[in-house]
Amino acid sequence: MAEESFPVVEQPMTAEQWKHVTRGIGDGILDEGGFPYNLTGFSNATNTATLKVSTTTGTAAAIVAGHYHKMDADMQLSFPSVASRTTYYVMLQYDPLSAEMPVKVVVSTSAESSQGKVNLHLWNVTRNANELLTDATVRNIRPRVSTTATYASMADLPQAHKVLWGSVAFIHGGRSSDNATIVMSMNDASGNWYWKTIYDPNAEPDWITINDTTNAQSGTSGYTKAIQRDGSVRKMRGRFNRGSGGALYTASSTAGYLVANLQPQDLPAAASYHWVWGGGGGVLCYVNVSRVNAEVRLHVASGSCSYVDLGTIEWTV
Repeated sequence: MAEESFPVVEQPMTAEQWKHVTRGIGDGILDEGGFPYNLTGFSNATNTATLKVSTTTGTAAAIVAGHYHKMDADMQLSFPSVASRTTYYVMLQYDPLSAEMPVKVVVSTSAESSQGKVNLHLWNVTRNANELLTDATVRNIRPRVSTTATYASMADLPQAHKVLWGSVAFIHGGRSSDNATIVMSMNDASGNWYWKTIYDPNAEPDWITINDTTNAQSGTSGYTKAIQRDGSVRKMRGRFNRGSGGALYTASSTAGYLVANLQPQDLPAAASYHWVWGGGGGVLCYVNVSRVNAEVRLHVASGSCSYVDLGTIEWTV
């Protein structure tokens, strides 16, 4: 057959055809909240654990190879003791030869894929010889599928709990801009749902606090010493002093004062010098952002001061 097309009007599809029609949906859990397909309640007495339905909906549902699976009650699964290190694979397995139950929960020591089987890994449980089940290594996999949609504004989003966990929404106001904010639906440990922004082109990157040094300690006023990373641009801000005791920064210190050590990703393309303010004395100071020494060091031009404010200095890496 050179080519094929389906579905054909008024004709049924085979299971194989249906699998291909729905292939773009993907394989994964349909997560409505409440942690469906959670594996918990490990028992050393019975060598079992419980595969749970959602704590909020009372069900668990998933798609595997275009076929639907649903649980409406918890299932007890067995993980017998072993003579040597063994991994149990907890899977939803699609078996095209199983006409009555094409997708079912399987616990196996191998991820068999013969005769067209498709496996959706939920958990791996690895046991060693003479090891209690509660000491086994448990790996949570649980892939989930969700929707993607585009909205004109944040105000147009549906309530987060009305969509599947992990649903992604692009916020785009129209053709006038190429920018798009991206948000994802999720819930916290208390079951509260919300849309979390995972990308906003207009958002300012986070300021990351820089550790104090002996001679540059963040005070109680002004910004705490911090660095901002935005592509190849680095910015630093902060107000600091020499700590308790009122010690001054002075011009007589020709070596200067260590303000911060730089991470490898923050080294400037070349040495960078910046004028900064010396407060409590009103003197000019400058900082040297050194690529060679991987540090930021303060120098006082003349006189002395009790604290320094960087304002915002900037360099390119």
